[in-house]
Amino acid sequence: MAKLTKDCLAQGAKYIREISKMSYETEEPKVEIMQEVAIAVENKNMKQAVALYEDLFGFKFNLEWTLPNENIHVKAAKLGRTQLQIIESTSPEGVVAKFIQSRGEGLNHIAFKVANLQQMVAKLKKKGVKLIPEEPVAILPGTPISRGSYIFIHPKSAHGVLIELIESES
Repeated sequence: MAKLTKDCLAQGAKYIREISKMSYETEEPKVEIMQEVAIAVENKNMKQAVALYEDLFGFKFNLEWTLPNENIHVKAAKLGRTQLQIIESTSPEGVVAKFIQSRGEGLNHIAFKVANLQQMVAKLKKKGVKLIPEEPVAILPGTPISRGSYIFIHPKSAHGVLIELIESES
């Protein structure tokens, strides 16, 4: 019993150390890197778009995942620490499908990895920036990012550009 308790305490301490590495409340909010550039395409064009970028630039789209809660399918190529993502909607009601209906295929959003997302959100709200949704959303399992959260800056607050802010360990 004492060994079991000691093992549980050790695992708990390890988890706390891992979580404390994230900068939730310890660091000034700042942009660290450009994490991703996402290009929205119609479903029938996903293979063509991936083939085009592979042919033109030699990219390897070896990352792939689906975000069921957002009706999005993603194929991504790593370019240094940044991902080029080709995204398509998995539903006619999805946000990517609606984006394409109103704007056509093309640049959907850019994403920045940030330190201390909660403080960044508070800072942006004070400046009157419109956020989508109003509070950060937890990243779900099944993506290349292990843990963290994200939020978007509405294009009306960023000269027509949808900007995603991501805080994560990876």
